[in-house]
Formats: sequence, C-alpha cells, structure tokens
Amino acid sequence: MRRAQSTVAILAFSVLAAGLGFVDGPAVARRDTTDKLAAPPACGVENLLAKKKPSASQDIRGDVSLITDGAVAPEGTQWDAPVGVTLETAAGFVTYDLGQPRSISALMLQADANDTYKILGSNDGAPASFKVLAEIQNVIDRGHGLRTRAVEIPPTTVRYLRVGEANGDGFYSISELGAYCKKPAPFPPTLRLVEAPPARVGEAPPAMPGGPRSKHDGGSVLVLAAAAAVLVWLAYRTVRRPGG
Repeated sequence: MRRAQSTVAILAFSVLAAGLGFVDGPAVARRDTTDKLAAPPACGVENLLAKKKPSASQDIRGDVSLITDGAVAPEGTQWDAPVGVTLETAAGFVTYDLGQPRSISALMLQADANDTYKILGSNDGAPASFKVLAEIQNVIDRGHGLRTRAVEIPPTTVRYLRVGEANGDGFYSISELGAYCKKPAPFPPTLRLVEAPPARVGEAPPAMPGGPRSKHDGGSVLVLAAAAAVLVWLAYRTVRRPGG
C-alpha cells in the first residue's frame, strides 16, 4: 500500500514539475516544436517574388513570367517592347501569393514612364482586403519608355501582393516587379539586362502589323496633316491673282 502511494506521489510530482518547467517533459517538447513552426521567416534582401507565377491576373497581355524573371530592359526602352506585359485596361492587375505572410519594406517596379501604378497587399487574398502599399509615380521627367522606380515603405506584413490599377495615358506596361523584406544594396538592385528597342517618340506607326506601337503616333499624324493643310493654303494665297 505504501509502495503504491509512493508511486502515485512520484508521478504527481513529475507531472507538476514538467508543467512548471522544472524538468523536460512531453508538454515542454510540444511547446518547443510549436514555437519553431510559428517562428517568422528570416528577413533578408532577396526578392520575395523571384520566379514566382501569378496566383491571379486580369486584363493582361503577354507572358506574365517576364514580370518576375529577374531581368530588366535598358532605361528608355519602347513601352510595349517584348520584355514585359501590357495592361489592356486601367483595371488590369497581376497578383502573387508569397506562400505565407512576409514583411515587406522595399519595392521595385520597371514600367511605362508616364503612368502611375499601385502596389497593394492583403493577408487573405479577398478582393476587398487589398490595401495600397505604395503608388509608383509617373517619371516622365526622366524620359519616355520603360523606367525603373524604387520605393521604401514602412515594414508591412502581407501574404498577397498585387500590382496594377494604372492611371495615365491609357497605354500601360510592366516589365519587372520586386519586393524585399530588407532594402538591398544597391537599391534598386542591379539586374540582368535584356536587349530591347529604345522608345520611338513622335515616329510614324511601324510598317509591319503587330510591331511595337508608339503612343505618340496619332499625335504625329495629326500634326503632319495640319502642316500640310497650312502649306496648301499658303500656296493657294501665293498664286491667287488679285480680284480672282
């Protein structure tokens, strides 16, 4: 009887000690495992979007894998060169799933210079849950074509990233997007360059259908037509006889 009581007392003390943390036990081991699983991922300077495929997209034309392939075009490249995608409407967007919530403090976008673009984040991917993290500004003061912008934001934890909601002249394109937990150095980072034609400002439309379009083609044609009309009028006034 005394031996049984002693055994029960020892077992009770062991359970109590394990619960209070005096000795290792199953409860402590489980808690350690849970803590390791719940630990946030390391915060580094790598691109969290590198080689990722979109989880959703809308009104996009072109190969979406180009947006995260780690390559950019030379600054000033033709806006719709085949190094990125075009947004067919201002409502166009591309969404990425980071796989788990990640902290983001720096963003990089190479896109058409004379438009603004929004980068949004969400924790669950629901359409109404996306909040603007940054609005990438128009940089036409640097010149036409594809131009890189880099911004820092307050560290924000999201699982889903979206780029789109463009605003500008109605011709929108994106060639590269990067998101970073920590700002890399240099920033924007140095990426692989791919050859592409420079922006054609004020030129006539290409002779071959389907080639890159100049956003200024329509304006150039109108200017030339107006100039021709003025020349015809001047010629008429020059040769007109008095009283004719």
